[in-house]
Amino acid sequence: MKKVITFFVLFLFFSTYLFSQNIFEQSSISGNLQFDGQYYYKDSIIGAEDVPDKFLSNGFLFLNYKVSNFSASLRYESYLNPILGIDAQYKGNGIAYRSFGYNSAFLDITAGNFYEQFGSGVLLRSYEERQLGIDNSFDGLNIKIKPAAGVELKALIGKQRNFWALSEGIVKAADLSLSLNDILADFLSSDYNISLGSSIVSKTQPDLECFYNLPHNVFAYSSRLGLAAESFSVDAEFAYKYNDPSAINEHSFNSGNALIINGAFYGDGYGFLLNLHRVDNMNFRSEREAAGNFLTINYIPAITKQHLWQLATIYPYSTQMNGEVGLQADFTYTFPRKSLFGGKYGTTVALNYARVQSLDTTHTILDEKTNYAFRYDSPFFKIGNRLHFQDINIEVTKKWSKDFKNTFALINVIYDKDLLEGKSSYGKVNSTIAVLECEYKLNAKNSIRAELQHLWSSQDSTLHVADNINGNWALLFLEYTIAPRWYISAFDEWNYGNEFDEKQVHYLNASVAFIEKSTRLALSYGRQRGGMLCIGGVCRQVPASNGFTLSITSTF
Repeated sequence: MKKVITFFVLFLFFSTYLFSQNIFEQSSISGNLQFDGQYYYKDSIIGAEDVPDKFLSNGFLFLNYKVSNFSASLRYESYLNPILGIDAQYKGNGIAYRSFGYNSAFLDITAGNFYEQFGSGVLLRSYEERQLGIDNSFDGLNIKIKPAAGVELKALIGKQRNFWALSEGIVKAADLSLSLNDILADFLSSDYNISLGSSIVSKTQPDLECFYNLPHNVFAYSSRLGLAAESFSVDAEFAYKYNDPSAINEHSFNSGNALIINGAFYGDGYGFLLNLHRVDNMNFRSEREAAGNFLTINYIPAITKQHLWQLATIYPYSTQMNGEVGLQADFTYTFPRKSLFGGKYGTTVALNYARVQSLDTTHTILDEKTNYAFRYDSPFFKIGNRLHFQDINIEVTKKWSKDFKNTFALINVIYDKDLLEGKSSYGKVNSTIAVLECEYKLNAKNSIRAELQHLWSSQDSTLHVADNINGNWALLFLEYTIAPRWYISAFDEWNYGNEFDEKQVHYLNASVAFIEKSTRLALSYGRQRGGMLCIGGVCRQVPASNGFTLSITSTF
């Protein structure tokens, strides 16, 4: 509270100064509101436990005030109490984010809380993702300078948010970005854009461990290159992190590294994307004993397609920061109108393939008491034998008339459940999902959309403990839209192929949403299956639930 009072005193001081300069007519205020509340019923069939509080909620109010080149921001948060799936350590309410900033063409300064990303994020990325309960913002000082055209320098120091406290570790970082086309405008062709960048990050945390000799400082660096033209683009970033023994890597003293390469080729009606990455011991946190999604300094997105179809999200992939080698290829082609396959309105076909393997590692130094692999060898250009994940899919979208279109999708996924969910008796799950979506416009304002989905599933091992995920699934989804305000939908998600008869249940759900300008209200009732929720390769476990959900969002 003292920090918040100090913040407002400083802001009032600057406001008084600015008022004396007669520039308040340039001021503006903006913000947004979000509220998510759930009322729970016990449902032992799906594993939804009794919730003593019955009603749980998460609330956020963000305010940003700007006058001339100065700005001030506040975010109030309320977890009374956190909805299921969000860590209980968020319980409470108060000001979780406050910042004061100055911005000009040359200088950008932020004091207080801030988010930042260097390059692709492989070395540093702080961000907020409320659905996953992630907020690893910094509390400190962030400075950005643009001394010349095409040159940007960043430097920051701070501690990370740790629920309602701050991390023990201190993060210090700097980044340099260069746009060669701006720097060498007289020498380089405007047909190409060339960019270079380099970052350094240092984490400082005292060694209070009496058993291991842990580093007081951990240093990491990266370099990146980008090249873009009218018909293609390619970018690459390599990062290196010195040894950083932690709970996540079982106190390994190996250094870490990562290589990310992205390429794209595109033209009239087609596009091809190719992504490659290798990740080895790149878990990087401001506290060495932190786990889950908390106190992460860096971020590496999943090298797999992020499916939106509901049954395709049952087996999602999460990036394995301790080690993986991955590849993704994506090709999209639109057949022209009035061609054999394009028809009157055109047809779009999207093909996607992704595969992620383990590293080829050999343990060289083991702790006999804990069996921790203090050191291991991992040849850079060798790939391990264990398949983490594979996804082969195709989507075909066809518009048949001005009022009717549909999409067909076929997806095959191989999923190492033991590795990705920390299980020990499932092995790999092989699932195939078929989707048919149809959308019909009744008139200018009214439309109806339907989805039919089916998932076939098999696994390596015999199940001995009942769960609510295994086996075949079927789904029917219906949505009626009265544009631009009303959305009414219902679905039935049926686990009819579960190996345990008592678990072959229907997950029925109905919802209605109303939109007025920048405000959206939504109310739903029904069952929600438990499982993994993943966004961008970062996941959290979501418990099964049954009840009402109220969501309100608004911007102003």
